Amino acid sequence: MPPIRKKKLAERGKPQFRSDRYRGGVDLGIRGESAFPGDHIAYFWETDDDFSAAVRFLEVGLEAGDHCVIFGHDDANLRVREILGRTHDCDELARIGRLSIIPGHSSGDSMLQTIAADFEQALKSGGKMLRLLGNIGWGKTGWPAENAILEFEARVTDAVKALPALVVCMYDVRNVNGRVMLRGAFETHPITICGNVLRENPHYVPAGEFLASLAGE
Repeated sequence: MPPIRKKKLAERGKPQFRSDRYRGGVDLGIRGESAFPGDHIAYFWETDDDFSAAVRFLEVGLEAGDHCVIFGHDDANLRVREILGRTHDCDELARIGRLSIIPGHSSGDSMLQTIAADFEQALKSGGKMLRLLGNIGWGKTGWPAENAILEFEARVTDAVKALPALVVCMYDVRNVNGRVMLRGAFETHPITICGNVLRENPHYVPAGEFLASLAGE
């Protein structure tokens, strides 16, 4: 991960990484890391423990009074809910509007609109912080084609940038193909978490540039 500009390095006298300035931000609940509202984060996981660690992102949010969203394919949504249910009453949280569970759809636009509507309602109801934990259904029945999901991921970054929201997208490194890992995880997420480290992602491509390249394929 690259350091910041040389002028800042000279002022501090040592390299400064993005995680340095995250201290005092919003607690992610993952590996002791924090983030800023508006961040769209790719989280790479491989083991059951890695998966459970990501659900802590929602647990911490609920404990802080945040509105939380479980978004993704059915198997993953059920798994997240089961883990979250060990510490929280998901049915009651859904009833009072503190927790939403959003499945996939065959249209990327529809998914984005559904999430936007949920966020808008939460803010109207007095929500101060929004958290979404996502597990994209790459190649799954009922989900958009790969390029449409890539477009969706790129648009999410711009959609949440100005919101009091944190979005963490989980990437199963054992089961997604190389193109999805490169274009979906690295090129559409400004921030990544791999192992126990949060970093600014040097491979991120701004949405406009990314969508133009996708249309040219």
